[in-house]
Amino acid sequence: MIRNIIFDWSGTLVDDLPAVWRATNHVLEQAKRPAMSLEEFRAEFCLPFTIFYDKHTPHIPLPQLEEWFHGRFRQVQDSVCELPHAREFLNFCRGKKLRTFLLSTVAPDHFEVQTRITGFAPFLDKPYIGVWDKRKKIHEILGDNGLNADETLFIGDMQHDIETARHGGVRSCAVLTGYNTLDQLRAAQPDVICEHLGELRELLERQGMELDSTGTEASRVPVVTVGGLIFNDVGQVLMIRTHKWSNLWGIPGGKTKWAERSEDALRRE
Repeated sequence: MIRNIIFDWSGTLVDDLPAVWRATNHVLEQAKRPAMSLEEFRAEFCLPFTIFYDKHTPHIPLPQLEEWFHGRFRQVQDSVCELPHAREFLNFCRGKKLRTFLLSTVAPDHFEVQTRITGFAPFLDKPYIGVWDKRKKIHEILGDNGLNADETLFIGDMQHDIETARHGGVRSCAVLTGYNTLDQLRAAQPDVICEHLGELRELLERQGMELDSTGTEASRVPVVTVGGLIFNDVGQVLMIRTHKWSNLWGIPGGKTKWAERSEDALRRE
């Protein structure tokens, strides 16, 4: 039974991808390197982030990279916001009396600003922030807080989060609301993959707080997606802009669940 949750921050509870992408492109431009599209950035970025910079800016000392990045990030982090379903999931954890922890690379000063924006601090029993390599911290978290690894779930959006969970011997859930793509997360082989925290909450409730990924919808890759063109009487079409699509426009729709009709999936989404 899951009794403890360790959250990642960026891409799991908050959407800071646009701000991090812009700040990273600022670093690349200062280093005389070409800027990346959002798709290129998601494909290339990894943790620990020193691996990314060693590849793309090996000629620039890390302190200089940090100065460029954080200076620019402070200018654009007003775009950071809570992800859909995050607040509901945090309330769910409180209602189930789960112990909650945070393990994140986010810098302490950025975390302070973002918790003021989101109001998430009261939902987190103990945050561990500014951690470059989470694998080096996971055992400390378990030991210092007396956590049973079999009862602990680490939720994150990157391969490094899944690798950290495996290193610590805890259960892992990958969510598709952040940096890594579905293919990248599947390659990391988490215990379960969920589209978002709302789907994970439904899974835990359905399974009585057990995390049995065998045969669950969340562990299967959707076979199709569905979208719908919705017109009004004067021929105007409904378009939606969401944080999930990095503030880009699109038509309403989403992934179908197993054994679900496309029409039903469209209405649900």
